[in-house]
Amino acid sequence: MTATLDKAGRVVLPKKIREKMHLKTGTTFKIEIVGDKIELEQELPKVRVVRNAKGRRVVMGWEDFDAVKAVQEMREERMERLTPPKRK
Repeated sequence: MTATLDKAGRVVLPKKIREKMHLKTGTTFKIEIVGDKIELEQELPKVRVVRNAKGRRVVMGWEDFDAVKAVQEMREERMERLTPPKRK
């Protein structure tokens, strides 16, 4: 995939990448120059594990994260890698 720098210095990440990485509007990144490359690293929100009213541990501070969806997507990606291509 490729992207083009516009006059304002912006680069739009392709939709497939945004979806795969679960990126939403307002996501922030740490940007570094490593050798002759530019690296973007998503800054994840601060999370903590707390006990709820029933004494169960829950993850707090990670809004809009759907763990079930993330696990399903990881499983689907793995199955695609492990499934041999169909012969014609």
